[in-house]
Amino acid sequence: MQTNMDSTGKIAVQNFKRSVGALLALLSGWPAAVHALQTVDPRLTVAGTSIATSTQTVPAGSTFSFYGVYSDDSAVTASNTTGAESGLGLKVKYNGLHLTNVSITEEFTKCRIAVAQYPATNSPPTTPTATDQVVMGWIDTAIRPSGAVASANGSVGWPDLIDQASTGQCLNPGAINNDTAAVAPSGLKLFKFTATMASTCTSPAACTSAVTFDSEGNYSFANAGSGTGAGMPVNTFNIAGAAAPTIALAAANPYVSRKTHGVAGVFDITIDPAGSTAPNTLVTTEPRQSQSGAHQIVIAFTSPVTAAQMPTVTAVAGATSFPVTTAFSGNEMTVTIGSAAVPITNATRVTVSAAGSGSAAGVNPSVVVGFLLGDVVQSRGVNAADVGTVRGAVGVPITASNFRSDVVVSGGVNAADVGTVRGQVGSGGSAF
Repeated sequence: MQTNMDSTGKIAVQNFKRSVGALLALLSGWPAAVHALQTVDPRLTVAGTSIATSTQTVPAGSTFSFYGVYSDDSAVTASNTTGAESGLGLKVKYNGLHLTNVSITEEFTKCRIAVAQYPATNSPPTTPTATDQVVMGWIDTAIRPSGAVASANGSVGWPDLIDQASTGQCLNPGAINNDTAAVAPSGLKLFKFTATMASTCTSPAACTSAVTFDSEGNYSFANAGSGTGAGMPVNTFNIAGAAAPTIALAAANPYVSRKTHGVAGVFDITIDPAGSTAPNTLVTTEPRQSQSGAHQIVIAFTSPVTAAQMPTVTAVAGATSFPVTTAFSGNEMTVTIGSAAVPITNATRVTVSAAGSGSAAGVNPSVVVGFLLGDVVQSRGVNAADVGTVRGAVGVPITASNFRSDVVVSGGVNAADVGTVRGQVGSGGSAF
C-alpha cells in the first residue's frame, strides 16, 4: 500500500475538489440526458458479481478483501455512446472500529488524480472511528483541446489495452473534443480494499456495519443518485462479525505449485504470497510445462478442510476465467486450473482465490502465480541463463535443488528439456 506521497502527489490531492470543480463549470451547459450511468461495484473477485445490498460474514481476527470494479451501463440510455463524464470521485466509507489495518492495493493508475488517501493523514488513521473513509479519484482526459489530440497532449488509455490515437479512454469520455468513439470498458478493477475484522467482533450483535461506495455528487460530474442520467448510484453492503474461524491458512508455505516428475516423485515450488498481478513486478513463476493444459496449485491449512468449507474457488487472469476443479486431502486443497480445451496461456499471471464458508468463513486464500515455461532461474524472462542451467543438469538425478530444470516433467533432465527452454528464449521480460 502506498501511504506516503511526494510533494507532487500531496498537491494533487489538495487540489482535487478544485480541479473537479473547474471541470464541472466547464461542463455545466451539457444536458443531463447525455450522461452515462457510472457504477463502481463492490465484488469479492474481479470477475464475480456485485455484493451490494448483501451481508458479508467476517469472523473476528480474519482478513477480508473486496474489489472496486468500474462499469459504464450503456444500456441505461442510447445517448451513452455520445455521453460525457468529467471523471469519477469515490469515497469508500467504513467503520474503522470494526474493519482495522485497512490497506488499498492494486490501484488503477491511468487518469488518477492522486493515490487513495485517508483524509487529513494520507495514511490509515492511527485512531480509528466509526466514520472512517478512503477518498480516491480519476479524471477524464476528454477535457482537452480538439484537433490533433494525441500529438498535442499525449495518448492516454486503459492499462493493458492499446492506446487510441484520437480517443481518451479514461472514465467514459464522450462527445467532447473529437472523443466520440471512446467508451470505457466495463469490469475494470479500480482498487482492492483489504482489512482485518477486529478481534472483538465475535458476532453480528457485537459488530454489524456498512461499507459504502459514494461519489457524493461534488466529486463527479455524474452526480450522486441512481437512474437514467443520474451518474453513479450509491452502493452499500454490510459486514457482520462472527466467531473466529477454527481453521486458518498454514503459517509456512501455504501456497505451492505441484507437479509429479515421473518416477522421481512430487516436487513443489513455493509461491510467494506477495506476488502481484502487475507486469514487471514480483511474482513466483512456474517454469514447468502444463499437464494436458492444466497446472495444480495446492493451498495448505492448519486443519482438515472440505469442499463445504471452500465452496467457491476461482482462477482469473485480468478478465479471463479458467476452468477450476478442486480436491481435498487432510489439510490441503488442490486446485487444478486450466484444461486441454482452455489451457493456461504462457507468460500469464493468474490469481487463484477461494472464499471460506461455515467454520472457515473469513478464511479467503488468494495468491498470484506466473506461468512462464522455461523460466528456471526465476528472472521472469527466459534467456541464456536458463538454457545453461538446464544444460548443466542433464543426466543428473532429480532432487529438490534441480527439479525445475525438468521442464517437461519426465523425471529426468535431458535434451528435450534443453530444447524446450531454448525454444522459449525471449519470452517473458518487462511486459510479463
